[in-house]
Amino acid sequence: MRFKGYIWIVGLFLWLTGAAGACPTPQKVQQLLRNLTPGNLKILSVRPSAVKGLCEVTLQQGTRKGVTYIDESGRYLVAGRIIEIAKRRDLTGERISELNRVKLTPQQVQKLRQYVAFSAGKGPEVFFIIDPDCPFCKKAERILWQLIQENKVRVNVVFFPLEQLHPRAKQKAIALICEKKGFEDLVAGYQGTKECREGKDKVEEGARFVKSLGIRGTPTYVFPSGLTHSGVLSREQLLKLLKNAS
Repeated sequence: MRFKGYIWIVGLFLWLTGAAGACPTPQKVQQLLRNLTPGNLKILSVRPSAVKGLCEVTLQQGTRKGVTYIDESGRYLVAGRIIEIAKRRDLTGERISELNRVKLTPQQVQKLRQYVAFSAGKGPEVFFIIDPDCPFCKKAERILWQLIQENKVRVNVVFFPLEQLHPRAKQKAIALICEKKGFEDLVAGYQGTKECREGKDKVEEGARFVKSLGIRGTPTYVFPSGLTHSGVLSREQLLKLLKNAS
């Protein structure tokens, strides 16, 4: 009898400690945040995060999904990013990219080819959607340029100038096409001003098509399988994705 009683007490203890470490339900979080968030914000899921004691809250407003954090008790909201210091990984950014990842159909990938400004390199193929004035794109360009020189990737550049952020980006994109420039000129920060019908049409129509796919940021990588990734990929990440896509 004592043994059975001991087993019962241990079971109760485990149940209580497990409950204490559980994340609140999406319904509970929705209720907790009702006075802090707009009415059209929907809580999709709540799960343990990489940081002990914090729960990852996945939310959606319109078509965009995001991430925030709440403690297990539901008392504290933590608005910020989780960075894995040792590996220099933005875990929050990776999760947001994953949640908002667009998967293109074969027909959409084929149509995207119509708007390629120029290509460079040999090897597995990737479409590279960029704004020529985007600072994150410049970082991604340097990584790709090294891989291009090593014949480890073939890059198809599609321009998607974000004019509200970079007023001169569209003109630069058009000039790169009109003056028959390539990836090396892009990396070097080419500053042309030439205009032509071919360049203007390709940039404007390409930007409209990219936006229709649900892509909103640069850089965005598109693999022939239709898999997309928004945000800079490291050399290692890119090679892994290229290998899996081939």
